Amino acid sequence: MARLNESQLRAQIKERNILNAYLIYGEERYLKEHYISLLKKKIVDPAFESFNLHQFDGKDTALDDILKDAQMLPMMSEYNLVLARDYPVEKSKSDIKLLTEFLDDVPESTVLIFLYDALEPDVKAAGFKKIIAAFDNAGAVVNLEKRSESDVAKLLVSGAKKRGSQLDINNAKYLISVSGNDLKNLLNELDKLSYFAQGKEITRDIIDNMATKCLQARVYDLSKAVVAGNFDSAYAVADTLFNMKEDPVLILSVIGGVYVDMYRVKCAKAAGLSYDDVAKHYNYKGREFALRNASRDCANLTENQLRKSLDEIMDTDLKLKSTSTDKKLLLEELIVKLILIAKEVRYA
Repeated sequence: MARLNESQLRAQIKERNILNAYLIYGEERYLKEHYISLLKKKIVDPAFESFNLHQFDGKDTALDDILKDAQMLPMMSEYNLVLARDYPVEKSKSDIKLLTEFLDDVPESTVLIFLYDALEPDVKAAGFKKIIAAFDNAGAVVNLEKRSESDVAKLLVSGAKKRGSQLDINNAKYLISVSGNDLKNLLNELDKLSYFAQGKEITRDIIDNMATKCLQARVYDLSKAVVAGNFDSAYAVADTLFNMKEDPVLILSVIGGVYVDMYRVKCAKAAGLSYDDVAKHYNYKGREFALRNASRDCANLTENQLRKSLDEIMDTDLKLKSTSTDKKLLLEELIVKLILIAKEVRYA
């Protein structure tokens, strides 16, 4: 019946235009939980929840059991709601057949929701395409993608107002760059910052002093120090990451991502393009700040320096995963090499 975006789903729920089947997936976990909660409130009377709400963890349940409950009649209510989380339906041809046949004739009193949260479905796989088509015909398919940075910033500004404080749009974007673009985490940070602001403006100083930095933001600080050739600052950030027990492989992955961002921006500039063009081509939706940081940090680096840096990062990645050498030592050695490359100093 429909492929819905977030605003269409929100409007449907508000108007109580409930469909019989929903397939919900996407990158934004907070939004998935938010709309599942709204659907439950609209569909299920709390007084009869034990009769009319059936929830399953797909990893521990057979599809037969899910569909048996989906065929039950509701008790003193219009709908029987069945929610199945992370059911790997595309892995079994018999399950695909069983589910598509059920969706051909969903009971009018049933709302069947397949939610993919911890499990990320392969939407391009032939089996899952059949599931998408079946839900599309029976109800709705909803892909809750990351919101753009501008949309998240507007949400934070509005959220600050509701919490009795003020947040400038530019500071909202700065908060995203500091704490990451996970909505649930950002709203938790906003609660803390609003409480600290005590009805006043949430300033950049408050964000710097009170907001929890995500791993990516700390690695941005590290890359900024490396590009500037500042050994002391680079090692101070690295020590903080080590003291926080961050996984060295994960740290290196984020460092690699930062350098890839810089390389993309540098190549785009050489081709007469902006980082906005890079954002569209490589889908930086929700993390446009990464390219702004990349544009700033790569200003004094050449394409050749960035290529050499990426080669060293790849070499370190191989050593981290294939040797017993101390991982902290390997990362420290990489930091030295990246700084020397940035300073155009030859090393053996």
